[in-house]
Amino acid sequence: MKKHLIPFLLSALILTACGSNGESGSETEADIPQEIPGHTITGQIEGADGEQVMLVVFEDKKDKVLDSVIVKNGEFKINTLTKELRQYVLIVGTQEMPLILILDEESVNPTVQGTFPGIGKNYTVTGSKESQYVKEYMTFLEEFIDVEQSLYAQINTTNPEDSVSLQSYFDRLDSISFIQRDYAVEHIEGHPGSPASWLMLRELFPATGLMKFDTLDLAYFYDVADEMADKYPYSEYPELIRRDIAGVEAQIEQMYHPELVPDIVMEDMNGETAKLSDLRGKVVLLDFWASWCVPCRQENPNVVRVYNEYKDKGFTVFSVSLDEDRDSWLAAIQADNLAWPNHVSDLRGWQSAGAALYNVSSIPATFLINEEGKLIATDLRGPALEQKLQEILG
Repeated sequence: MKKHLIPFLLSALILTACGSNGESGSETEADIPQEIPGHTITGQIEGADGEQVMLVVFEDKKDKVLDSVIVKNGEFKINTLTKELRQYVLIVGTQEMPLILILDEESVNPTVQGTFPGIGKNYTVTGSKESQYVKEYMTFLEEFIDVEQSLYAQINTTNPEDSVSLQSYFDRLDSISFIQRDYAVEHIEGHPGSPASWLMLRELFPATGLMKFDTLDLAYFYDVADEMADKYPYSEYPELIRRDIAGVEAQIEQMYHPELVPDIVMEDMNGETAKLSDLRGKVVLLDFWASWCVPCRQENPNVVRVYNEYKDKGFTVFSVSLDEDRDSWLAAIQADNLAWPNHVSDLRGWQSAGAALYNVSSIPATFLINEEGKLIATDLRGPALEQKLQEILG
């Protein structure tokens, strides 16, 4: 649970980056224009001649490989496309721990220096205050990594019936977690608008899960989101923090009220965050569908008819699309006259987070939820749905 808020899933990102052919624009110094829209990251890495350096950026809610170059005479230069706030991962070689860089308008001539191998630990960064914060943070975490890995290994090999030993391991993990939390809180309180604080928010989660999470710590999430939004009004990052907040709140509610249906927090048609739980107080048809699903499209007229008949009596629809193409999704909503406002999708098809929450393996799939957020019935269609709403709403 603790690591769930890290902006980059580093292991997956490394695999993605290193799977590239590395030919996305290797440039010599002479090829670099004098005036570029972004930053030029300069590197001086002893022992890395011939190694590939890859730059990955996190934007538009995904990771993108920007460029790759080869270290020559211990040096490299690589360009970003903007001076606006972005998080980057710099990968040197194929087996190295990546470097996380945070560059913004205040960054000037960002420079990385270090030795190879081991550049992921043995480096310094100048010209970027936020990147230096991250380096200090990662250095702080290093002393705990081996201990944590050892504890998890012991947990995995301990007899599940040996509750005394297991509890001892969990307690030690939490004690480490609280030390890491204190480090993060100190930075966040001193620098709430620091993008590095976003990275450190993950430390506010105890290692053993939400049961020991202090809900008062959500205030730090709000502070970071609000301060970053003020400092970087163009950035998508504050909204990602707010989505994490909504997701955490939903998990906490589900944990303490297991009789309630799982909440869905997802992006709507306008790119805003929408929550199923915001419809509490209404009878809701949670409808999983997709533009390419013929049975779904055939059922849509029935749902439209029932919605129009009962919308003024406290009924609405929350539609979760399993589309992957945004244009197809929006076109189907318009073509089928799906007039209710609650349409969401993460555009991940069968990998949809909402579908996973409800174990949806085929569509259409529907869940009827009462005003309190409790499940009434599943897979009601046509006359069966109308009959049930007649019983509930009259």
